Amino acid sequence: MEEKNPTLFISYSHDSKEHQDRVLNLSNKLRGEGIDCILDQYEDSPPEGWPKWMDKNIKKSDFVLVVCTEVYYNRVMGDDEKGLGIKWESTLIYQQLYNAGANNTKLIPVIFNDGKFEYIPEPLQGSTFYNVDDSESYDKLYWRLRGVKREKPKLGKLRELPLKERKTLFVSGLIDQVKWDEAKWKNGVAYLFADKIPTPPVITVFFDNFELGKEIFKEIIEKVGKDDVEERLRLSIIEGDAPNQEHGYFVTIGENIEATDALLKKTKVHQEIKYVAIGQRIHRMKPDKDSKNLSYFKSECQKYGCYFIAPAKQTGNPEKGEKVNVDVDLDHKIFKRKIEFRKYEDVSTDNDPDSILKSGYITNHKF
Repeated sequence: MEEKNPTLFISYSHDSKEHQDRVLNLSNKLRGEGIDCILDQYEDSPPEGWPKWMDKNIKKSDFVLVVCTEVYYNRVMGDDEKGLGIKWESTLIYQQLYNAGANNTKLIPVIFNDGKFEYIPEPLQGSTFYNVDDSESYDKLYWRLRGVKREKPKLGKLRELPLKERKTLFVSGLIDQVKWDEAKWKNGVAYLFADKIPTPPVITVFFDNFELGKEIFKEIIEKVGKDDVEERLRLSIIEGDAPNQEHGYFVTIGENIEATDALLKKTKVHQEIKYVAIGQRIHRMKPDKDSKNLSYFKSECQKYGCYFIAPAKQTGNPEKGEKVNVDVDLDHKIFKRKIEFRKYEDVSTDNDPDSILKSGYITNHKF
């Protein structure tokens, strides 16, 4: 490993004396561990002036640490007339992003314990960010600055799938249907939207047994990750009148058969598998006819091109006049990019992932 002291420019807003102190302490800590931090608090008045000083140091630094707070975000986005220095810095930083063609390896967003993802400026929200108050996250940041990556172990042999003796049927267990039924998905879903904060919407799945619901999502995350890049988890919303059902729409949560098949093709036994069995859970939502919740969720999904899905619990029965409260477990939310909005009339009975909705079992079932 080359012993090189990386240079790091720290961009932040002067929110308060306390915030300036903790930025200074962070810089001092990094410098104490060999990171050559460039911070305005180390300067009295650069002879070339602050704008040229910023421009020069941002360009020459190996990395730029962007300390994200609500004040920083508002000033960068033009919602706060104060902080001209931050506006100047942000212009220079965005130019760096433009020059890199969105291939960002230099700009690193960080937060403190009281920070939030929403405070990260949009051009940097797709980058890995670090909580510098968390020792594990700080260490990951430090080794990234040093250019040290965890050494990969030698690539081993792929495990063969445990199949039945005839090796013709593969039963996927992405969703534990037994646990799902035990957790009792009774109250359907709800949609969460951030007020005045640019962040993707959240669709929450209500379980009566909240702890078991959390466990279900934890197990799914272990298989697909918190960011379902391969889109193994499939979510569809099917609107329209259905036989013997009240006004509303269906919500189906299951497995993307194409994504699962793509994984199976990487195994040696793929040619022997003739049938793949996957799990699917269904709920019928029955909102008021004038409800705008679903249409707003659809527009937010289109706006951001993504959303989160998370387990939740609803307390209080509105039909009994009780106040409704929602407890959402955001620690086990899953980031998704794909969702299918469909019409019931467009669902086919032949090779359609939602064909079960037109089966006698569903049409005769009382949701």
